[in-house]
Amino acid sequence: MFDYRDPVGTGLLEKVGALDDYRQLLHAQYRAFARLPRSSFTLLEALDGVLSKADEVTWLAFPRTANAQDAEIDAFRFTGGPEGDGFQDEYVEWQFERGPNGATRVVFTTEFPEYFEACAGRGFPALQAAVEDVIPGASPTVEELFGPGFDPMTASKSARQSRFVDHLARNPWQTGAKGILCLQQRFNTLGALFNLVGECAVLLAGDAGSACANAKDGACGPERASDPNICAAVQGLRRSSRVVSLEDPVGVRILALGGIWTLDGQQIDINDPAANQGAWRIERNGRRATLTAPAGLRLSNNPIVSGAQVAKALRVGARVVSASETDVPAWARTGQESSRRLARAAARGR
Repeated sequence: MFDYRDPVGTGLLEKVGALDDYRQLLHAQYRAFARLPRSSFTLLEALDGVLSKADEVTWLAFPRTANAQDAEIDAFRFTGGPEGDGFQDEYVEWQFERGPNGATRVVFTTEFPEYFEACAGRGFPALQAAVEDVIPGASPTVEELFGPGFDPMTASKSARQSRFVDHLARNPWQTGAKGILCLQQRFNTLGALFNLVGECAVLLAGDAGSACANAKDGACGPERASDPNICAAVQGLRRSSRVVSLEDPVGVRILALGGIWTLDGQQIDINDPAANQGAWRIERNGRRATLTAPAGLRLSNNPIVSGAQVAKALRVGARVVSASETDVPAWARTGQESSRRLARAAARGR
């Protein structure tokens, strides 16, 4: 199995003994989509020692599919709204807080729940440490993280993981009552990202730009900002006879804020930590960011009144790695998805 890295780079997964569990959860996704018929998606092992390149596909965090006011988009993050799904569906979610004297705060996350699921498998202390690592000063209880009537001390690893995931939508450190941990909206899943890349690595009708609409079984949402961009990039690589995979550490990174920003009437470089006076901070290897906006902070001369407003200026991205079909081992080439060599390579992750 590939030595997948800690996606946030803090070392906590290894410290609490959850790194191997995280790798197992992640490898299940790589394995499943490396076996997808006619797809050029492959295991990262195939790219070891060969000439490869990484392409970063970017998009704006604002949910284009949300037919709602900014305040509604803030309020209905992963539940509620007209169809009950929540609005924040671009692999980015946020929590907006209004403070005293006109100050506001927006916390963005692109982390997938699998990170915390792996920690939950190791037990309550490991999961508690993971929450505290994300939200300094947090002191989560067993009931908050696992729900009522559950004893993680006597439960199995898989039971702890399942219970944590099942309770996540009611966990106050996730719902916004006490904080935000990771992605929750039903389209913002690790499996959805892999499915998107895997299906868009199948040769599709039309040109690369229209590949999203032709992807199988709704794998790509053509109205979203993220999916068509990723799909077009992957389809272009497929048409150039390249095998593709998601670069390690897999995930969506918060990149930068656009727009013109001023603080107390003076223009600032919001993305420069040395110049932004602590207003914008990206952490956890790009998986989390916080805008701390005093009353005098402006975006295009407008005060910060919602997270959706900031999301319109926030660019995020995912990296796809590829190599020429002729350079990778024969078992990794398109058309060899069910080969014995691939099956053996995948089985090492079981």
